Amino acid sequence: MVAGNRLIAGRYQLLRELGRGGMGVVWEGRDTLLNRPIAVKEVLLQEGLSPGEQERHLVRTAREARIAARLNHPSVVAIYDVVEEDGRPWIIMELVRARSVEEVVAASGALPVEQAADVGRQVLSALNAAHEAGILHRDVKPSNILLTDDGRAVLTDFGIAMAEGDASLTKTGMVTGSPSFLAPERVRAAEAGPASDLWSLGATLFASLIGRSPFERGEPMATLVALLNEEPDYRRIPPIMHPPLQGLLRKEASERVDAAEADRLLAAVIAGRSQAGGRHVAPAEPRRGSRTLIAALAAIAVAGGGGTVAYLTLTAPGGATPQVTQQAATSPLPSAPTEAPKKTPTPTPTPTPSKPVPLVRGWTSPDGWSIMRPIGWKGAKKDAYTEWTRLDRTGHLGVQALYAKLDAAQNVRDSEEELRQYVGDLRTVRRRGVTQQGTKAVDWEFTWTGGTGGDRPWAVSGQRYHELQRSVVVGNTAYLVSWTMTEAQWKRGGSLMRQVIDSFTVGG
Repeated sequence: MVAGNRLIAGRYQLLRELGRGGMGVVWEGRDTLLNRPIAVKEVLLQEGLSPGEQERHLVRTAREARIAARLNHPSVVAIYDVVEEDGRPWIIMELVRARSVEEVVAASGALPVEQAADVGRQVLSALNAAHEAGILHRDVKPSNILLTDDGRAVLTDFGIAMAEGDASLTKTGMVTGSPSFLAPERVRAAEAGPASDLWSLGATLFASLIGRSPFERGEPMATLVALLNEEPDYRRIPPIMHPPLQGLLRKEASERVDAAEADRLLAAVIAGRSQAGGRHVAPAEPRRGSRTLIAALAAIAVAGGGGTVAYLTLTAPGGATPQVTQQAATSPLPSAPTEAPKKTPTPTPTPTPSKPVPLVRGWTSPDGWSIMRPIGWKGAKKDAYTEWTRLDRTGHLGVQALYAKLDAAQNVRDSEEELRQYVGDLRTVRRRGVTQQGTKAVDWEFTWTGGTGGDRPWAVSGQRYHELQRSVVVGNTAYLVSWTMTEAQWKRGGSLMRQVIDSFTVGG
């Protein structure tokens, strides 16, 4: 929505709407007196409030501005002014041109572990400054943390912040904040202190790695019950992040790590991942020297379901190349040509048969597993998840490490429960026990329709897909290998699927 030339308090010009929530609207604006860009928060008053309640709301908003203005920290949005217009409060603040953690994860997927830990340290520093000033934020969540292009993480919206020792302006027994990120003691209406903000930061970092709070259940009351009674499910969280998250998400505030210890644990994550080197390996673009060969093989490979051919290599930071096991499917050459009759002076030459074009190439993960992945599919590696997608988006291969002691059947049931939240018309074709490299495994074959959200950005909304997930547990790690094709391509790619899925091996 564009506001045009509307001025607030005769000075602050509204340019366009940036975002809208239950408590207000945020506008991009300009301070016409100082000629600088600003953000303006229009606080919305709920309908039906009595004059007394409206007055309390205005007092609370002014208090928010005073609280935030007391903080001078690079990871806190600066507050410039608070004014009243049309009987509503308007907060004038620093304009930070950035997307929130929530928006980044929704658009691009989970944050890399180092980035999540770095964001955690910056927000932790902001919270520490607020706590030292006697201020609690009380609404730390992914949508309230902005990420700038230069790596700055900024905590915003002190809309329900409270100075320690001040009387609460909320109704008795009323819980404010986002249910998925509330600390247990706040749900129980117990005394809440700085440790409550640290819990919310832990839940936020958890969400930055998998896309949702560890306690989100789709309905507020179910979410609060889970928050009070259930432990987070760390199967999709890389193990290196377990210590800080487990320290921040202890249900008893007295047992939670403090800011200093949380900062130390997050710093250790960054140091540990940097030293790991090859753990952030991603499939690279085709080498230039192979482009002529790629073009020559394209027509042949398409017939086998490979799409446009591109040989992917894996390059580690610094140019080092991880170990790759290359295998090519070959057939025995036909027998040698027979000798020509003696009366024929010149034997007719028999053309030398060409080798069949390989459709797969071996790849070994730095995490200790290997697979024959399709040639020509675009690869990407995230923490605990590696995937290859056919360039026309009609096929997808994924390998997920869940770091859990689960039986294979339970692994599949959990996957189904989560998947139903993001896709449409999911129908099971069959489930069966199989053997994978001598280990018992479970296959789940099913169909589904592409929807919106979730962690499948390659899927097309409305497109019907056919998928096989194989769940196998090796030691303390559960693996989920998934093969997906459009329904129209499913049967045609069956042979390639079996070759890829059956090749999955852990530990050599």
